[in-house]
Order: sequence, then structure tokens, then C-alpha cells
Amino acid sequence: MKKLLFSIEAIIGDRHDSPDSLHEDEIHQWLLNIQKQDILKVETETEYWEDIPTELFELIKNNIKNGNFDYTMAKGHLWLKMEISLES
Repeated sequence: MKKLLFSIEAIIGDRHDSPDSLHEDEIHQWLLNIQKQDILKVETETEYWEDIPTELFELIKNNIKNGNFDYTMAKGHLWLKMEISLES
């Protein structure tokens, strides 16, 4: 099984009226309810997606549920870093 590091950029709320910061609990709750359209882009070292495949979105959601990610937030944008195991 191969692990890849994914960088994900998402926007919280409306693109024109996004919060600058949220408490950790609020971010986690928002992430548990994330929708595909909330994600602006996903990238690895060699791949880039703006329209995320459904299978990849489900893997991202599972990692979020399990708390397997790091994040930073600024100006309504949330940047996630997570490792996802992929079958070879």
C-alpha cells in the first residue's frame, strides 16, 4: 500500500463573506459536513485536481472523520495536509 501526501484548499462559507478564523471545534464540525464544491483544489507532488473524483473525496472525508490531517486557516480558506493510503 502506497501513502501519498495530499494538500487540499477549501473555502469556508461564502466566497465573498468568509470568516477569518474559527475555533478548532467549529472547523472540525465544518469539515465533518464538507461538500465536494467546498474544495477548491487538491494536489499531490505530481497530480492536481479542481474537480475532485468521488472516490478521492470519500477518502478525504474518511481521513477527516478519523482526524488524520493538519490544517491552517486564513481569510476563509482552509488548507489541509493529509496522508492517504492508496492500493497499488
